[in-house]
Amino acid sequence: MSPTIDRISSLPDEILCHILSSLPTKLAFSTIILSKRWAPLYKLLTSIHLEDESVSDEDSFLRFCSIVDTVTLSTRLIKTFRLKCHSIHWRDDRFNVDSWMETVKQHPVENLYISTTLAISLEIFLPQSIFIFPTLVFLKLDRVKVAGNISVDLPSLKTLHLLQFYLKNHQNFIKLLNGCPIIEDLIVHVFYIDNDSIADRVRTKEFKTLSKLIRADIHECDVPISAIDNVKNLKLGMWGRHSEPETNSYFRGFLVCQNLIQLELCFHRFHHWDNVVEVLQNCPKLQILSFEKWPYSCYNKDDLNITWKDPTFVPECISSRLKSCIIDYKGKVDELQFASYILQNAQVLEVMKIMTRKYGALKNREALDQLTFCPRISPYCKLSIF
Repeated sequence: MSPTIDRISSLPDEILCHILSSLPTKLAFSTIILSKRWAPLYKLLTSIHLEDESVSDEDSFLRFCSIVDTVTLSTRLIKTFRLKCHSIHWRDDRFNVDSWMETVKQHPVENLYISTTLAISLEIFLPQSIFIFPTLVFLKLDRVKVAGNISVDLPSLKTLHLLQFYLKNHQNFIKLLNGCPIIEDLIVHVFYIDNDSIADRVRTKEFKTLSKLIRADIHECDVPISAIDNVKNLKLGMWGRHSEPETNSYFRGFLVCQNLIQLELCFHRFHHWDNVVEVLQNCPKLQILSFEKWPYSCYNKDDLNITWKDPTFVPECISSRLKSCIIDYKGKVDELQFASYILQNAQVLEVMKIMTRKYGALKNREALDQLTFCPRISPYCKLSIF
């Protein structure tokens, strides 16, 4: 048998570091200590990926924290830093995270991702200075909190994803968005530690226009349309934190979105179809529409039997632009009435999909079958029910 030849170790440091940076940092360190040739390379890692998946008790948690200390203090140039937390011991920890963030800030970090799978009551608190990263391009914070008043300096940030993220109040959220002048990709699922009044949340004039924004996923009414009216891809999720009048007011303020091509509407609280019509009327170039409303999402019992009423006009996007419509059907008559309206008025429609799998809506198979006989104004339209 011929001897094993180690060809990888002969590669330049730059290539070896690139290989190691693509691995979880714990695995990369395990690899490095196997060879004297690789040993110095841990200081040259540019991507740090740390996860406490093996932490089972306080001792192992302290060892994990020690590893993070070593990595953050020893690495010369960090461009990507990812920290995923699962241990309940984070509930008693505050100093370590603050210390790591301050250390990471000394590097030209471009990508930062901090997440936890912990329950809300155990979520990790981040320092108020977490949004001072002049070189940061990508930031994702998942199930973490910032309790105090923040400072913001994110001149290079293009992607901001806030998932089940807690801020002190809505005023801090306004400050955050206004500090991201070139943001292109925005996901906002934000909650507030303080109970703001609705008056505190509708001061739309305080929002600056996000002129570079391409994609946005907004939950509730936290971001006014006036701040994102040039977006191309938009998802709006209404989850019931606001009253019916507040929701109606938000949609009445829906400005014309000249660049919007793809729109997804998801209602966990639904009062009437007027809001949907208002949106469609203000999206003249819309080509792709997805719609979902939950069957028990109405504000009161009288709304459980709401119906779709054809408007006296056909929105421009429906008559001349809409190519694809996807309806997540939950078994209600008004959903099929809306689908019929689209089929009869969308002249260039190519795809109509009725999704039934999520809610077992096939129990209304007869109503769905009737939809297949609905006249279609577009000769290219294909109707799919599945």
